[in-house]
Amino acid sequence: MKSLLFIGGTGFLGQSFFDYLNKGKLKYLKLSKIIIISRKNKKIKSQIKITYIKKNIANIKKIPIADYIIYAANSNNSKRDLKSFYNFKDLIDEKHLKSKILFTSSGAVYGPNKYKKKIKEIDLISFNNVSKFKGYKKDYAKSKIIIENEFKKLSNKGFKVSIARLFSFIGKRILMNKNFAVTNLINQSLDKKNSKILLNSNKDVYRGYMNADELVRWITKILVKTNSNCKIYNVGSDEATTINELASKIAKKYNKEVLIKNTNKLKQNIDYYVPSVSKAKKELNLKNRFNFKETLNQILNLRNLK
Repeated sequence: MKSLLFIGGTGFLGQSFFDYLNKGKLKYLKLSKIIIISRKNKKIKSQIKITYIKKNIANIKKIPIADYIIYAANSNNSKRDLKSFYNFKDLIDEKHLKSKILFTSSGAVYGPNKYKKKIKEIDLISFNNVSKFKGYKKDYAKSKIIIENEFKKLSNKGFKVSIARLFSFIGKRILMNKNFAVTNLINQSLDKKNSKILLNSNKDVYRGYMNADELVRWITKILVKTNSNCKIYNVGSDEATTINELASKIAKKYNKEVLIKNTNKLKQNIDYYVPSVSKAKKELNLKNRFNFKETLNQILNLRNLK
């Protein structure tokens, strides 16, 4: 039997992981033990025993030995994220050479995409590109690039590493986070005092929404196949959906009207955050089993939206 070390396992990804695990869908990992390192000590239901280490990864003194390691530590402070990673890097040694390590990076490393062209793993990654972002997103993308490069160095030293660049997702755990467009639109729809949904967004915003169960299935399949070649895969849906389409489908569910607030849209002002997943399909035989409509309906049909 195998062990898993989940660093940052109490957020959207971590809780989606345990939702999927509890459906009996991760038997191929052959897990008998899970260790979670997290600043937050949330009670998580799990079919497999969990050991909690309630510490900031930046301050921990030892990295437990495990067959699998998912490094998903993330915060709203990129400097803190870098500090956490470098502490992790300093603590892993030859005892961890047998571990299969997955780093959950982000599609943000590609920078803004203003063309209706799906983003591929071979596309240029540079600080110059991500510097076109504004505010926190710019620092966030830069930190992901830095950490990706450091994981590549670890693979050159013999560590088994894979990198998953995560894009956009929908799952019941997304409702915890008020920073997502999906959450905002659903909350507006549930407001009985208002008959309209306000959309402060450009008509040319595109996303590819992946089902949360698929997210977990994909990253764990990548984890199992991890080796010292440091393979990089996009993880997301290649089915492009506009934010307008998203708002319209949510509004229809609750018999509301979408009110679009125009923001002096420039010609060809496109935000196309949709991945190509042909590499994962070809090399790992991974396919998205749910389309956008099915995935959204799963969330809208939940009784506990409030």
